[in-house]
This record gives sequence, structure tokens and C-alpha cells, in this order.
Amino acid sequence: MDSQSRASQRRGSENQHIPLHRRKRVQVARACGSCRVRRIRCDDSQTPCSNCVRSGSECSNSRAPTAFTLAQANQEIASLKQKVQELETELKHRCNCNGDRDSDSAVHIGSTPTPTALASGFAENTTAEQYWGGVHFRPARSHNSLWLGPSSLYSYIQRLSGFLSLNFNHEQPAHQLLPISASDNRLLDRPVTGPDQSPIHPPFPSTCTSPSSSCVYLTPLQEDFFINHFWQTFHVSLFPILDEAHFKKHYQSLWIAGGKERKPSALVDIVVAMCMQYHISTLPLDSQTGLLDGKDALVAGRWHYWRGQTLLTYELESPTLSTLQCHLLCAVYLCGGSFHNMMDSSVSLAVRTAYILGLHVDPPPSMSTPDREMRRRLWWAVYLMDSKAGMKLGRPFMLSDSHATPALPSDTFSTASTSGSTFVPIGENTTWLSFNLHQTKLYMRIRAAYNAFFNKDFQLQPGQTIWDNPCALQSGAEVLAQHTQLIQAWTDSVPDALKLTRQNNGTPFSTDGTRLVIEQFIPPWLQRQRILLELTYHHLNTNLYRPLISFTNHQPPLPNLPTDPIITRCATHAIALSKLTHQIITETTILSGWHESFHTQWNATITLIGYITIYPSTPLTSEIRNAIDLAVAVFEHFGAKFPAAANAMRIVRGLCGKVDEILAQHRSWTQTGSWDGSSRAAILWEDSGSSVHQETSSYGNSVSQPPVVDGNEISGPSELDLLGLALDVDFWNEVYMLWPETDLDMTCSS
Repeated sequence: MDSQSRASQRRGSENQHIPLHRRKRVQVARACGSCRVRRIRCDDSQTPCSNCVRSGSECSNSRAPTAFTLAQANQEIASLKQKVQELETELKHRCNCNGDRDSDSAVHIGSTPTPTALASGFAENTTAEQYWGGVHFRPARSHNSLWLGPSSLYSYIQRLSGFLSLNFNHEQPAHQLLPISASDNRLLDRPVTGPDQSPIHPPFPSTCTSPSSSCVYLTPLQEDFFINHFWQTFHVSLFPILDEAHFKKHYQSLWIAGGKERKPSALVDIVVAMCMQYHISTLPLDSQTGLLDGKDALVAGRWHYWRGQTLLTYELESPTLSTLQCHLLCAVYLCGGSFHNMMDSSVSLAVRTAYILGLHVDPPPSMSTPDREMRRRLWWAVYLMDSKAGMKLGRPFMLSDSHATPALPSDTFSTASTSGSTFVPIGENTTWLSFNLHQTKLYMRIRAAYNAFFNKDFQLQPGQTIWDNPCALQSGAEVLAQHTQLIQAWTDSVPDALKLTRQNNGTPFSTDGTRLVIEQFIPPWLQRQRILLELTYHHLNTNLYRPLISFTNHQPPLPNLPTDPIITRCATHAIALSKLTHQIITETTILSGWHESFHTQWNATITLIGYITIYPSTPLTSEIRNAIDLAVAVFEHFGAKFPAAANAMRIVRGLCGKVDEILAQHRSWTQTGSWDGSSRAAILWEDSGSSVHQETSSYGNSVSQPPVVDGNEISGPSELDLLGLALDVDFWNEVYMLWPETDLDMTCSS
């Protein structure tokens, strides 16, 4: 390598160690979007810039800034999302506030929150759910107004009554439509005994210290007679919340003084009262006087009930499982006697007691299996009664559906063997406890559909109901349609051992109308379980779909077909219930004295009468009319045992004749094309009240005071008083019947 080459290499090596100073790029203080994309210098001294003028592009300097980089785009997207969310929230709250203007706690958008709203804990943009479709009324013989929700039979009857009054322009004096009912009997008044009545022994004298009072209690043998009915009826066919072995041991320990007196026990008293109410209701009226003191069978055992309530007062601060059992059984007793508000109050006490006892928390594994299962059965019995009361009366549920609940009770053979009761297994993996489990699951499905329907926001205007809004009604039908498959799936999950066998291979839990095959050689308690499970299924479906029947905006001529198949489901379930009940009543004694069957039949019958009134010409018309006739026979059977059912029979018989006139008038209109609403009204209601009144006058308890209207309450003179008729059959309401007479000493020895 020559010297010139070596010199060149040295210069190159030296140049590598010399730092290079790059010229700094001139930063543009501001560039328009077009120049920034093309990475050219922007003349930002003018608007638009010279580059955009030459290229004919739109210069961003002349409008709002536009995002051209990723960071700017993300920032812009976030800003737009926030703006959209704010606008949607404001729109939603404005709609809700329009529907809740009548609510004192509603706070409207753009207004200053009132002190009442702030004190109640409502935020500025929150509103409460709106109640719609309830009925306020003040029944005859009561000074207080009551509220019942849109799912109740009473709301349905009020809508039917208003429909007939509005469309046929006919008024009926309310006092002519109020026949005798058992509501004239007081639950807690003092009975009067005579010398011709059977001897009755008070278990402990300190309960009745007034010399003028005569307490109606049972002898030891009589108590034992009635208590034995409990295990074959309520215990196995309602909910198993008592340990039979423990109860019998406890009952034996109460007897003192050589078996002549019994220590106080609220649990024993309510069991005796329930069994007296049930068993005496199976006897003919002329055989009931010995223990009734001239009262209705529905209030049999009222003195035992009252004494149990007195004893429960001392347990309010420190309740036990026995306290909860008493509240649940009291609710059943009151429901059987149609004291529905008192029943609702007993259920509320049961709910609070269950929370106090911590039953809403699943029991720990350290607890014994029988105790864990008992606590679970008690919790789900509270759930069942809360569901019954809420759906029957249309009032909010008291148990929260938003929190976790204990596990469902077990029905395995090992669980049944340690339950305290000895019933043989009824099938593979099916025991006497399986009825309670599957009944609870049914109520869970129905309650879920009920909540989905009544909690839906139908965007109603103030004072509006879904029956005033066809779109809301259709939306409600769609909600219920989504739950029909889940309810149907429940029927598939029921074991065959709990299903009724049908003739001609009919399907259990169906509405196909096939008759039952009554098996002769199976225990009565199992027959009752199967029958009650299917009747409960049809009853709950009838109530679930009934709010879709609308009596609004139907001017004559009446529509021939319902607008949604869900409405037809309501009628088919009511027909199926009527057919099943009639066959069982006429061929067996399983439902004799079972008050719940009477109430479910009454509910189905009034539902069918309303359905055929609004839809007089459908493929179901003849079936509905036949089902109503079957219901009359059912009421006649029950009426031989307690007057409320006899009263129901007379009412339905009177309405049957009117329904026939409706059908005849509709056929006449179909053939001639002419419609005379006034003549139809005269046919419908002429002399209807007087005929019923004359039939009941022999009882000496005709009522002249109609329901009264205040504000939104029902007015007797302005309504066809179907509601008054229903209340006389199915609702007792006396202010003074809730309290015993003041001269009676209520002290009890411990």
C-alpha cells in the first residue's frame, strides 16, 4: 500500500470521530390539515393558506379543527362518546319524568331538586318506577280505602264493570247486587255458647278470666283428632316446615295436671286452628254447629288463632324458628278465610322474621343436615307465600329478588328419611319432599315472568295504563311470550311420579281437555300432591296472562278474536282448571274442604266470564260456556260446606244467564248486521240485582251500603257492581273484626 493510500485511510479514520452537526428543521408554528398531510410548509398568515388556494383544497384554517393524527382522533372519539352518552341519559330521564309527574319524589330534568326529593335520597336525574292499573276502593261495611294492583282479580273485575257501564250506558244500584256472605262474621269477636252445645274445656283457665265470656277451646282428644289431619294435608301438600317427630314430642310435653291442661303454645294453637278450618269445611252445614258457635266454617278455630297471636306478641323481640313457622301457618289460615289484608300482614312478618333469623344466608356446612334442610325449606316457604300474596293482591313483593338466596331444599331419599316424617318413596329419585321442590321452582318461573312484565318501562303517560296503549299492550305480550318456553320447560322437569295420568294418552299439564285417570290404590296425600301441582300450574298461568285482556276502546260490535295468542292461553288454562276441579270434586273427596281450590275456581270463573264478554265469538266460546257450568257445580259442592261458596254459586248462576244473552245478542248482530247496545244492556242487567237479592234475603243480611268513590276510587252507583259481588265472596273487610272485645282478659300464664 503506497503512502497516498495510507494517508487517505488516516483521513477517513479521523473523519469518523468528528461529530456531525445536522441543521435544525424549521418548525411550523401552525399548519392546516392539508399541508400537514402533504408535509409541506404552510403559510398560516392567511386563511385559507396559499397552498390550499393553489390546489383548490379546503383549508382547515377556515373551519373548526379536524383530527388528522391518531392521538387527535382518539381524543375526538372519546369526546363524542361522552357527548352521546350525556344526550341519551338526558333523553331517558326526560321520558321517565314525563311518566312520573304525579310522583312527589320525581325530579325533572332542568329543575331544581325539591327538599323532599333530596331528603329521600334521590339524585337529581333519578326517578321512581310508576305504578299503573291499580284500583282504589272502599268496600261496603268498611271506612278505609284499599289498594290492589293490576294483577289482582279485583282490578280485572273493576275493568270489566267499567267496560259494561261505559259501553251499554246502564247503571245498577249497588245494594241490589250485594248478597249475603261470610264477611258479616267477625274473626275475633267473643262467641256465645249455649246449654245445648257440646262441653268445651279451656286448656288453661287464665286465658279467659272474664266470668261473662265463654272461650271455645278443645278437649285433649279433640285437639289430637284435628292435629292428626295436619300431616296428611297441609304438611305434605303445602310446605313441609315442621319436623313431625319433634312437634309430636313437643306437644306431649305440654300436657300437665294429669292431662287436663295444656301449657301455652302458639305453634300448637295455629295448627289446631288450621285443621279445624279444613276439617269442619268438609262437613255438611247441619253438622258443624258443635264447635263453631253458629259461625261460618271459614272461621273455625278462631279462638285458637287469637290465643296464638297473643302468645306470638311476646316473641317479637326474640323470634325463633317456631315464631316463623307460626307466621307462615297464620297466613295460610287467614287466606283460607279470605282475610287477605291480614294474610298479607302475616306474610310481611314472616319475611322480616326470616331476615332476622338469617335464613337468607345459606346455612354453613358445620350445621347438621336436617337443620340445614329445615332452614332452607323455611326460607323457600316464605318465598312461596310472598309470591302468592304479591301476585294475588297485585302488591310489591317483600322479598328482594336482587340478592343471592339459599340453595333449594333437597328431596333425596336420605333427606326425606331424616325429615321427621315417614312417607314411602313414590318413585325413582322422588320422595314426598319432591312436591314442595317442584312447586317452588314453578313459582320461581312465574315470578320471573311476572317481574319482567310489571317492571318493564312501557313509556306510559301520566294516568295511562297499558290497556290505553295498544303498543304497550303488544310489548307486554312479547315479554310474556319470552317466558312461555321456560314455563313449559318446567312441566317437562316434573317427575312422572308427580304427574296425573290422562285418558287417551293425554299430556299432563296440558290444556287439551282430556279427562284424568283417578288411581284408586295410591295414598290420598300423593293424589292431593299431583292434583294441587297441576291446578297450581293452571291457576298461576291464568293470572299471569290475564292482564293482557283489555276492556278499553272496544266499542260495539265487540271483536270476535283476541289480538294476541297469549290472551288465548289465559282462557285455555282457566278452562283446564275448571274441568280438572269439577272431575276431582265429583269423583273423589280429595279437594273437599280445601279452601284454596275454591278460591282458584272462583278466580278462573270470573276470568272466563270477562273473557267471553269481550270476545263472545271465538273458537273457545262453547268450551268457556261449558266450563262456567262446571264451575257452578263446583260452587254448589263447596256451598254445602260454607256459605261463601253458596254465595259464589248464586252469583255465577245469575251471570250465566246474562252471558247467554250476550251470546244471543252477538249472534243476532252477526246475522242481521244491526247492533242495539241499549237493548243488550237491558237484557244483561234487568232485574239481575233483585233476583240475587231475593235469593239471599232469607239469611237476613241484605246490605244497603255500596262501595264509595273518592278520587280514583270505585263508585257504586256509577259502576255495574261486579266488584261488590266479588268482594262479598272473596274479601272480608271489617275494621272492628280485627280486635277482640275490650272486656276480655288476654293474659296467659307462662
